[in-house]
Amino acid sequence: MPPTQISLSEDSVILTLASPGFDAVYPRILHKDLIPRPVLDVMEWAWRTPRFPERPVRVARLSGVWVAKEGLVFDRDGRLYRETITQHSGAEIEDAHAAVLAAMAGGPERGESTDGKGPVLLCKKRGVGNYGHWMMEMLPKAHLVHSRLPELDARFLVAQAPEHLNNAMAFSLSMLGIDLARTIVADDTPLHFADLLLVDGLSEHGGYMSPLVLEGVDALARDTAPAGVERLFVTRRSTGFRRVVDEDALAAHAEACGYRLVEPGTLSLPEQVALFKGASRIVGVMGAAMTNIAFAPPGARVVNLAPAGMPDTFFWFIATLRGLDYTEVRCVQDGPVRGVMPWDNDLILSPDDRDIIFGG
Repeated sequence: MPPTQISLSEDSVILTLASPGFDAVYPRILHKDLIPRPVLDVMEWAWRTPRFPERPVRVARLSGVWVAKEGLVFDRDGRLYRETITQHSGAEIEDAHAAVLAAMAGGPERGESTDGKGPVLLCKKRGVGNYGHWMMEMLPKAHLVHSRLPELDARFLVAQAPEHLNNAMAFSLSMLGIDLARTIVADDTPLHFADLLLVDGLSEHGGYMSPLVLEGVDALARDTAPAGVERLFVTRRSTGFRRVVDEDALAAHAEACGYRLVEPGTLSLPEQVALFKGASRIVGVMGAAMTNIAFAPPGARVVNLAPAGMPDTFFWFIATLRGLDYTEVRCVQDGPVRGVMPWDNDLILSPDDRDIIFGG
């Protein structure tokens, strides 16, 4: 049975910030006609919003709550805070609820993960294994509390992730001046927290991204010098899916046009920041590695090669907030699905599109 849902109460809110409004323009899209109508409809409502108004970002402090799965928070009565539902399916919510109820039966001490040394900030949400979700949706919460509420001496609840992402998470927290000894790493098992902090309103994946997110990005990159490479071609070679057909030939063409071939997943976070911070032209296939366009200087030209059927506004939001010259090239999907999503095929890029992208 689905849990009862509740909202954060006003008396739980300890800080409210005004997230500035911002203007947005419809993205430049090549081959928009390839996008299936249902997929286009998912994105168009955001793309056609000319201005996102000012809205509040809140920090709430909760007592005696449980955290399960990818950041779902339940109160002592097993009710779910709806602000913590982030793309979770109904089945995932019910599974988490059942696990929390079972843990409650053993008493709070069974799942207690704190030792009374100050509040713990929730830095887990849906998509814990994705670099982009971490950098733009979870890490900014850590920066906001660390920078705006230092007197709380908060700790930080983060997800157990694959090793390469764990390294990026650790680097990013350290680059913000956060002591890694103050992190709590957790899997999906329900945990009880006597004192938990929630940040609400910074982002809604696919629907909104606050300009305040860039404060964390800029703080992280502040002490890293640009690498001095102006043109980047971002490859997904190590992923094994969602790659351009005949990518080796495309990479050779890109290098002949002055682009440096880069695979961000094989680099440390400071190396990634340095490369993208100095780039004025960036081309790559839509995916987590392209999150690094958040480090690019305003006005940089970004070309995102996207599967025709991939519903995504995430990178458009980043480009809008950063002031980038952003283009999507929607591509025909080819071959079997090798990842977990239906758009995880390879992509076909025509010679004409290749020349447009890398010319000039």
